[in-house]
Amino acid sequence: MRFPFRRILALLVCLCLLMAGPAQAEEDVTGVRFSLRAQLEPSAFSAASDTLKTLSGLSQLLDAMTLEGTLDRSFTGSFDLNAALTLYGLPETRTDLRMFGIDSHWCVQSSLLGDETLMINLLALLEFSIKAYSHLGIPLQRAALLATPYVHTSAFEALVSAWNQIVGAKTGSRTITRARMLSLARQLADIAANDRAFRYWVQAVALESGYDEVIMEVMLALPEWAEEVIGSDGLVITAQGSTETWRTGNTTLFTRTVENGLNVWSLTLPPLPGGYLLAASGQSRHAEHTLSLSITEDNGDAVLNASLHASSLPETLPVSSPFSMDINLTGGAAGDGTHLVLEGDGAQGQITVSLRQADAELPMVTVSGQLLPYEPASIPNYTAADMVGVNLLSVNDTTLAELMQDILEPLVRGGLPLLVHAPAAGVQSLMDLLSDSGILSLLTEGNADGSEDGGLVVLEE
Repeated sequence: MRFPFRRILALLVCLCLLMAGPAQAEEDVTGVRFSLRAQLEPSAFSAASDTLKTLSGLSQLLDAMTLEGTLDRSFTGSFDLNAALTLYGLPETRTDLRMFGIDSHWCVQSSLLGDETLMINLLALLEFSIKAYSHLGIPLQRAALLATPYVHTSAFEALVSAWNQIVGAKTGSRTITRARMLSLARQLADIAANDRAFRYWVQAVALESGYDEVIMEVMLALPEWAEEVIGSDGLVITAQGSTETWRTGNTTLFTRTVENGLNVWSLTLPPLPGGYLLAASGQSRHAEHTLSLSITEDNGDAVLNASLHASSLPETLPVSSPFSMDINLTGGAAGDGTHLVLEGDGAQGQITVSLRQADAELPMVTVSGQLLPYEPASIPNYTAADMVGVNLLSVNDTTLAELMQDILEPLVRGGLPLLVHAPAAGVQSLMDLLSDSGILSLLTEGNADGSEDGGLVVLEE
């Protein structure tokens, strides 16, 4: 029962992020006005009969919903989302939602919360997600990895900084000595061992496949690996014409050619610690982008083969032409494999985006509606000091009980019209998912894992 819920949540977040993207890509677009609806097609999922029944209920619930509002975003990273959810367009079901914040912190307000404000500290999002997986069996990390780019940039911030200080600070032909490369390898290993954000990112990406410990072992063994791989001449970077080449000794590690709007690159590393082989490549020309990654064991078994092809992804609003993205994942780390196609189109402010399995005719999820640029009255300009509220990722039994008591009246007052007008099958499916996942017991009993201090506490402020 839990599997579809996790997949659906992750897919919906992915689609919403894609549609929000164009508004952030063009500097003269600081606001987006939207009116969106989502559809779920149960028959597009391979699932047991009881799961298909749950999906059918969720489909009816989504069919009744409309989400409309505005999203304002400043060039500094502040944003302000004001939206309203209605069922069948009925005014009495209107539920207001406001989200605002910065890259690292979000605040949430709603008519269902009364005067309370929830604060989400994204520094702790992946850690919280891993605890949710460990205690409740819900791989929340799948959705967390899609929720915001910040979970990725913060995880690699220290590693990228160390790399840039030694390798990436200059352009053109240059040589990084062997001593400096070995020093860099030690720095990267130390960061991997001690950086909390990176460790939880590795777990979020690879815990389910069982490769999280392998990744950490490779990172911690970088100094010994570099001792063997880096030649006496260090890392030699040669820029000749439109092509840049990185080599050490007689081994070419990386090449990149940028010419006439075409950007082509390839990376091939010597055997990594544990004997793993890694190769990656990419190609971009205008609106066409292709990426591929291959990781194999020394015996030839595939750990991961990944490819992505994006065509004509929109960079401005309104969307006025078809676009698509193909995603393929196979190998031991990918389980049964993932073969997804995301397709979209738009005209005159209307947009439709769907996600389907590559071998299926019907989409699993479709989001459609209106998405238009507009000029907001003011540009958001928040700081971390403005992010004040109940830290949603730091609740324990006591704080959760206090929160539920404070929001009980507005939750009931605002929730009753939704329950009255929502399709019965949809409400039942939602309750089944909350119950099966353990979330319902967490909210009503305040303790999902039997510990005295609350199993999902991450950070106390």
